[in-house]
Amino acid sequence: MAELLIPFAIFIVAMTGTPGPGNMTMMAIGQTTGFRTAVPFLIGTTIGFASLNLLVSLGLGEAFKQWEWLALTLKFGGAAYILYLAYKLFKLQAAPPETIKQFTISEGLLLHPLSPKSWAMSIAAYSQFFALLPVTAETTALFVFPFMVGQFTFHSMWCGLGAGLYNSLKNPQMRLMVNSSLVLLMLGATLYALTT
Repeated sequence: MAELLIPFAIFIVAMTGTPGPGNMTMMAIGQTTGFRTAVPFLIGTTIGFASLNLLVSLGLGEAFKQWEWLALTLKFGGAAYILYLAYKLFKLQAAPPETIKQFTISEGLLLHPLSPKSWAMSIAAYSQFFALLPVTAETTALFVFPFMVGQFTFHSMWCGLGAGLYNSLKNPQMRLMVNSSLVLLMLGATLYALTT
């Protein structure tokens, strides 16, 4: 098992650190309302992603391989949810500060379980690094917790980058332009996941 840990860690960094719906959403929230306001959503995404990985380690990933309709439902349900998040981000940018409704823990909980990229990443990681190992509490923890740490770390970093933009961009038109670009990137990452 020890020889799998370094390649698994590299896989986690490559998958959780790169742009995707989760990181783009965190960056857009940070850019729109700042880091502190994104914390509940960040907590939700962390719990949601850990739950997804736990389900994959217990065998749910196989259901997506066997039942194509389930994978298709996830793809389009996930796309609809990302569209909802994009709409909310646009609305936040245009709303007066006193009327802004922040992203919640429950909204964060749904992000990864409804993200095709997250499922593909989790299933690929489990198949490649853990499928031949016995399912024990130790192997499940070794699969779930490093992923959770990577996801939390990189979501925080992307959100922090967005918050840096929030603090440096004082012009509302410039903020709207940056926010629109981030939302389009988020939608593009989702569209890419739908077509692959």
